[in-house]
Amino acid sequence: MIKCIRNLKIRLKLYILIGIALFGMLLIGGMSFYLMGQMNEMTSDIATSWLPSIDTARELNTTLSHVRMNELKYLTAVSDDVQETSLQYLHSEMDNMDTLLATYGELIDEEESGFYEDALNFWEQYKAMDEEMIALTKQNRTEDARAMLDGEGEEIFQTLNGIFDEIITYNSEGSDDATEESFFLYKTATYLMAAVIIAIILVGVFFSFVVIRLIKTPISEIENAATKMAEGNLDVEISYTSKDELGILAAQVGRLIRKLQTIIDDENKFLAKMAEGDFTVDSICEEEYTGGFYPLLVSFRGIAEKLNDTMLQISQSSAQVASGSEQVSNGAQALSQGATEQASAVQELAATISVISSKVNQNAENAQQVNEMAGNVSAEMNVSNEKMHQMIQAMSDISSSSGEIGKIIKTIEDIAFQTNILALNAAVEAARAGAAGKGFAVVADEVRNLATKSAEASKNISALIENSLKVVENGTQIADDTASSLLQAVTGVNEMTDIIRQISDASRDQADSISQITTGIDQISSVVQTNSATAEESAAASEELSSQSQIMNRLVERFKLKGNLL
Repeated sequence: MIKCIRNLKIRLKLYILIGIALFGMLLIGGMSFYLMGQMNEMTSDIATSWLPSIDTARELNTTLSHVRMNELKYLTAVSDDVQETSLQYLHSEMDNMDTLLATYGELIDEEESGFYEDALNFWEQYKAMDEEMIALTKQNRTEDARAMLDGEGEEIFQTLNGIFDEIITYNSEGSDDATEESFFLYKTATYLMAAVIIAIILVGVFFSFVVIRLIKTPISEIENAATKMAEGNLDVEISYTSKDELGILAAQVGRLIRKLQTIIDDENKFLAKMAEGDFTVDSICEEEYTGGFYPLLVSFRGIAEKLNDTMLQISQSSAQVASGSEQVSNGAQALSQGATEQASAVQELAATISVISSKVNQNAENAQQVNEMAGNVSAEMNVSNEKMHQMIQAMSDISSSSGEIGKIIKTIEDIAFQTNILALNAAVEAARAGAAGKGFAVVADEVRNLATKSAEASKNISALIENSLKVVENGTQIADDTASSLLQAVTGVNEMTDIIRQISDASRDQADSISQITTGIDQISSVVQTNSATAEESAAASEELSSQSQIMNRLVERFKLKGNLL
């Protein structure tokens, strides 16, 4: 069975597993519906047949008792009104009795039909007895009516009560039996459903375990194989066989492993032959290189072809190198001799240029010193000119100050004049005052004397300031003339400085040019010497190249090449 399950598709396995679950659910649901229907029928039978029959029988019994009581009331009534009322109640209860019997007739089954027929017969007898009893009562034969009621009526009453009790007993027993049967059906349904559920669970667990195992086992084996392949181990075998998807997958993985082993063995042989120098090698299992593997074969063939072509070209080029290296060696020897002669001539020219360069450099240095000295003189002349301008400005300031002093002296003279007038007025006032103004007159005289002295002093200062102004004006004129001369001298020195700087710049440019010429000659000399050495080295290298080309030919002869014509 497990083998049959193994060969099923995974989708079908899952469908079967789901089908088992659905079948179990449907089975449980169907059984539940069926058993619930049976229980519902029993419950309905109890509710619609047994219990209504019991209730009806009990009502019949009660109604019969009411009939009996109304009959007694009718017989024992003390007035016509009470008797009429009792008679009405009696007829009402008897109608109710007929209705209950008709209702019971609708509830009976075949087994109860005997009870029903007996009850109808005896009830008819009782009604006949009752009519006769009423008739006797109306005839005022109450005693006879009472005797009939107690005799025949009592007998029929007891018989009907017995029938009704039997009906109640029968229906009670039937109800109890139906209840017991319903309970038994419930227990049976419970046990049966529990058994079905357990069976379905066991089947589902078993099948699930089988399906999981059948899925997990090949997946684990394929996973283990893939892990080994990822680690580079292709010596892997997959033993799982089945017709399901995992079996197909396992077979394809095994086929892939075998294909990889074949391709890798073929590539190892391919590379081993190429390592031995055999570039004529080719694949021995070209049919295995399918799909994405085919470009690998193309690449290996391309490598072999490229290396084969390269070795052929090397072999052909080595022969050409060997033939051309001798020509290069002869030309290098001639070039070396000519380069040696050029080096000797360049060295003599370099010595001559070196002497000229030293002279030009000395002239440039002298011109630079003269230029610096002229620059210093020009700077000093500029400073002297600036100082002379400052002196002229100072003398101008002195002249301005002298003018201001003259104004001040004029003010002093005015003050002395006013003071003299005030002293005269004070003397006049003192003369008027007489003896009391003597002291004030002395003060006025002193003030007059002071004013007179101030006026004389201001005249003297004014004269001195006028002489100073004349001297300052003369000094200013001399300073202007000197400044003009200095300015001309500065201009001449600046022009001389410019000329000397031009001479210095020209000497420096000549020195730089000669220096560049010297550098160029040195470079030419170096290049010529280098060419000479290079020519000698080229000759030696040509000889070495010739020997190496012969070695290369011997090395290339070791390889087995396609299309080798040598």
